[in-house]
Amino acid sequence: MPNMKRKAQALNEASEDENADESDEQTSETSSGSGADGSELEGSDIDSASDGNSEVDVDFEFFDPQEIDFHGLKALLQTYLDGSTFNCSELVDTVIKQKTVGTVVKTTDSIDPIAVLTVLPLRRYASLTCLKEIRKYLEANCDSNCQQAFQQTWGDAHAGLLVSERLVNAPPQLAPPLNQALFDEIDWAQDDEPTQELRDSFKLNLYILVSRVFTDPNAPDAVPKKKQKAGKAQEAVIIYARPEDEYYHKHCSWSYRFPVTSREVEKDELQPLRMVLGITAKQAGSARQEMDQVVGNMAGSMN
Repeated sequence: MPNMKRKAQALNEASEDENADESDEQTSETSSGSGADGSELEGSDIDSASDGNSEVDVDFEFFDPQEIDFHGLKALLQTYLDGSTFNCSELVDTVIKQKTVGTVVKTTDSIDPIAVLTVLPLRRYASLTCLKEIRKYLEANCDSNCQQAFQQTWGDAHAGLLVSERLVNAPPQLAPPLNQALFDEIDWAQDDEPTQELRDSFKLNLYILVSRVFTDPNAPDAVPKKKQKAGKAQEAVIIYARPEDEYYHKHCSWSYRFPVTSREVEKDELQPLRMVLGITAKQAGSARQEMDQVVGNMAGSMN
């Protein structure tokens, strides 16, 4: 079965389960999605600007990236390197042309994506200027303790770059089905791609993720001082912009952080950082399983 039809069928099944659950129990906040043929997962989102008593119904739809999404995707991805110049148009074109793997999320009242999640096999796209620029940027900001791990992971024949961006007000409930759809598609692409070379390019067992995180200078100590080992620096409290990144970070093989310097923030404001992490396919599966247990996954029937 072609990849698009399988994704739509799976999301339709998830929609039936979600609607059945909603008939038994009213939830205050859920998210939804659809397949490329318009299948929907219905839900509602709390209006953060309200007094907390009113609800705004929002339907979220999942699509394969298309040419019509070019400008919306470019708006999402143009800050991928935090103001550093890179060939963003080439990156967007690559995301769109890779038909078998990758998902954008839209609301029913907007044609522009509010989220994108895909993976680019690094060996397959090694000649792209945008990937060379991304690697150069990440290496320039890499912690010395992670330099070797980063280079080995990036250079591995079975490594992929997870490209994930979404609007800050996107509901966290989107994360589990969006990530599940991605890894389902990676499996399907190993059968669906037209040539053996392309099918083999998705036999990935290592991933690099570039994440947005923050530290709160006003947060209380994560570990009471009396419990800290002598001479050990206080670990900063990390706030994750995307819920899945917390679990990927927890299960990853290596990670490093560096400050975002493209915009100024006050000392008492949340301090923006970039986190880069390396994670194996097995670790990613464990992270997703834990996230599903905590956040919930309305598309669980896709398995």
